[in-house]
Amino acid sequence: MTNIEKKTVILNKNINGISEIILNQPQRHNALSPLMIEELEVIFDDLTKDQNTKVLIISSSGKSFCAGGDLDWMKEQIVSDRKTRINEATKLANLLNKMFEFPKPLIAKVEGNAFGGGVGIISVCDIAIASENVKMALTEVKLGLIPATISPYVISKVGANNSVDLFISAQMFSPQQAKSMGLIKSVVKAEDINKEIQKEVNPFLVNAPKAVSASKKLVRDLSTKIDQKTINFTVEALADVWENPEAIEGINAFFEKRKPNWLKEK
Repeated sequence: MTNIEKKTVILNKNINGISEIILNQPQRHNALSPLMIEELEVIFDDLTKDQNTKVLIISSSGKSFCAGGDLDWMKEQIVSDRKTRINEATKLANLLNKMFEFPKPLIAKVEGNAFGGGVGIISVCDIAIASENVKMALTEVKLGLIPATISPYVISKVGANNSVDLFISAQMFSPQQAKSMGLIKSVVKAEDINKEIQKEVNPFLVNAPKAVSASKKLVRDLSTKIDQKTINFTVEALADVWENPEAIEGINAFFEKRKPNWLKEK
């Protein structure tokens, strides 16, 4: 076993064919900062080539699985130029696609709340197991934003009708509801999640690894393709919204701990 501790994540590599990425910024609710995105991309590149890793688990430390995009990073985009916004959004979009195209089974172990990009991470995984008391939501519209870069994966996972509801309502939903939509495979008591994860992992340790990868690729190739054109579209859509006065107002209102102007009495 190799334990690699980076600034935002921990990698436990090759424990009998199992590797685990632990999102490790609990004080920031494991929000997707530029540094976390960079560190995750390096790790996924490494594990893609690592022949000893047969299955990868992504988990978290602290009370949150992932709170989505880092709000300080979002605030920086409000005052950036369009080229910078495009570059920054592309980094997250490319990471999500790299995770989605990861050639080995990818399992989300969801023991904390997941919002925005956290739901996106769950969506790019092949299997997600959640403890029964976590909360989930796509809350971007509360800030005047849209769930752009995660949208192809969420829509692929839960379908268009469910996605519209989640995207425009920004309402909390339970892991039980997530299971009914196909986002979560199993919901278990917190004390049972390790046993449930092991049950999911065991078949991957005995099946032919190249056949597993080829089977996963087969499904990706025969499904609605999430290609570079789609990724570029989501990046441009996010950059457009960052220029919208609602996004500026929504993010400023959040940091100033006040209601945005669309909630104020006329």
